[in-house]
Amino acid sequence: MIFALLCFSNCAETTNTTTPEGAKQFLKLRGYQFDDKSFLTAAVRQDVMAVNAFLAAGINPNVKDEIRGETALIAAATRGDMVIVKTLIDGGADINAKAANGANALIRALENKHEEISALLLAKPNFDLNTQRGDGTSALMIYAAREREPEVAQLLDRGANVNLQDAEGDTALHRACQSGSLKIVQMLLDKSANPNMQNKVGGTPLMWAAAFGHHEIAALLLARGANPRLKDEDGVTASAWATKNNQSDLANLLSEAEKKK
Repeated sequence: MIFALLCFSNCAETTNTTTPEGAKQFLKLRGYQFDDKSFLTAAVRQDVMAVNAFLAAGINPNVKDEIRGETALIAAATRGDMVIVKTLIDGGADINAKAANGANALIRALENKHEEISALLLAKPNFDLNTQRGDGTSALMIYAAREREPEVAQLLDRGANVNLQDAEGDTALHRACQSGSLKIVQMLLDKSANPNMQNKVGGTPLMWAAAFGHHEIAALLLARGANPRLKDEDGVTASAWATKNNQSDLANLLSEAEKKK
């Protein structure tokens, strides 16, 4: 037991050299019961030594909080707690585990703009590229909307599904056309993103580009097969959306494209 105390106090990273029984003794002296609730509490408290001891003692790192339905890793990613995130991953936590709303640790980190944690999770080779939270949002959609070219390229190179739709029917291409990143739009199209995908109200990526005045993006979409004659559920075309938003030059471009289609 003296060895366990010294190890957990001074070299927590070497907890694998202690016995499970020694780890449990350490936890007891530190005021913890060896159970799921205490493990989750230790993680929230940022008690790295205790978390390491729980892992060494054989706790399941993927247990979920009964109220929020979150694993310790998801909760740590939400808080931006890099130390606990690394500790849990090293201890075998499942990076693809989902909270009650479908979000995994990466999506939670992205939601809260914890960039270093997001990068750490995204780099893991076993990360599920196409996880969607309850509203259908995927990591690719978030990065596309934020104009994050390196992360979009990384996801696409690893085979992320470019045509996943969220609960509103929007794709990563819809979001990129709204945010205005020509490069990301091109990357998505190069990976077979559908330029004519319509969301639940009939909106297309071209309509988003038109409404927000992204002339170069609209031209690229047209060159890559976007249909300017498509209408949303109110019968409005992309050119009409451009007109509504005082984008006269773009409206003219789209009107001419309608005539040629």
